[in-house]
Amino acid sequence: MSESKKRRSFLLSDEETNSSVITKKKNQVSGEQLKYRTVQVNSTKIEDEIRSHSELKKQYDIDLNLPKNQAAVLLNDLYYEFMPPVMDKVYEFVSKTEYIRNNIQFSLDADGRLDKILNREEILQNWIDLKEKGLKDIDFIKSLKKDNPGQYKNVLSEGDQQFAITNSKMEQDYHRDLLYLVLFDKHMKAPNLGNIPSEEYIYTSQLFPQVQVPMEIRYDVVEENEKSITIRKVADSLLDDVLLKKIEEQYDLLHKPLIKYSFTEYKLTFRTRYTIDKETRVINDAELTIIEDIEHNIQSTCKYSIRKL
Repeated sequence: MSESKKRRSFLLSDEETNSSVITKKKNQVSGEQLKYRTVQVNSTKIEDEIRSHSELKKQYDIDLNLPKNQAAVLLNDLYYEFMPPVMDKVYEFVSKTEYIRNNIQFSLDADGRLDKILNREEILQNWIDLKEKGLKDIDFIKSLKKDNPGQYKNVLSEGDQQFAITNSKMEQDYHRDLLYLVLFDKHMKAPNLGNIPSEEYIYTSQLFPQVQVPMEIRYDVVEENEKSITIRKVADSLLDDVLLKKIEEQYDLLHKPLIKYSFTEYKLTFRTRYTIDKETRVINDAELTIIEDIEHNIQSTCKYSIRKL
């Protein structure tokens, strides 16, 4: 297997993982049992030349109990590939934490979105088990511990904060995760799938982490038959002079030293197309595209697809 391709597969039995570290039982809410596969492709271009590229493939078990407003998610397979491959070593560690943060049980709010994580104690214990037993075999962690002890301690501290029972921002982390953003949305609870009201959404920029872009989302019906309905979810940016000035300042700080060219025009595309089973409200398949662009200078693209097995 080449250095740029890695597979981290901990296929799960119905009761527990096969990992020697994460051995907690699969969370169950006695609902509909679903399986999904996702593919996420990210790329960054500078002056139309691809500078970085990544592909993440994941498989999940989903337990959905809409009458009780509860769901459980379990990640059981993960594959990744990065260019340049230097990120592989970092993601070997990140992938371990992905299995922890995606073994969760949670409640759903009135819109069908993730509301409260219900198994925080178990999540924390899985992190403690990984920290104490599973990190010693990861090359990135071993190198960090040897060459940069201070940064090694920071990595562990950040994990302690992320998985702490008292972490008040834990739910926000999942709201930015594309699986939860797509699967658990207004289609779950909307009285009329053909007429979902528009709403405002706050997008956290990938090019400028300090920037949040307000967007207005509308839901348009693309096609419909007796069993399913296909909806296109389109977000339009709500930009003003103050926000554009902040974006330009961040561009000058973060990207202009490398690109050299001055700020041009900021564009943001955010759209999702998904097909829903009208009876169960379960998504059969979906595609999401996010393109963030400083025209002619730098572009960040995310393409995400999900399908039910």
